[in-house]
Amino acid sequence: MKDSPFGFSYSWSDLQAVRLLAYSSFGAQIVGSLLGFLVAPFPDMFERIWFGGASITFPAFLVGLWLEAQFHPGNITENKVMVRRMGLISAALSAASVALYVGRAQ
Repeated sequence: MKDSPFGFSYSWSDLQAVRLLAYSSFGAQIVGSLLGFLVAPFPDMFERIWFGGASITFPAFLVGLWLEAQFHPGNITENKVMVRRMGLISAALSAASVALYVGRAQ
């Protein structure tokens, strides 16, 4: 993983090491976006799609982390930085979706 002055730079090849984690997260985001488009309680189409994808990101990360631990246990410890960054990003996205929902409900 290459470093930048911001300390947060990576390439798609870095995700190959934690393939199950990445694929489960991306796949769930697509499904969540579709569900959000269909059932999210927002008037704007973009908000519905974004809400669906963002809200499922952290649960999908946890499922992907479990899958990675079951099938490729060494990959998590070898790629701690990438796993941690994916976890923080997914938690932030899911938290932002909850904040959007609560903000719109008031």
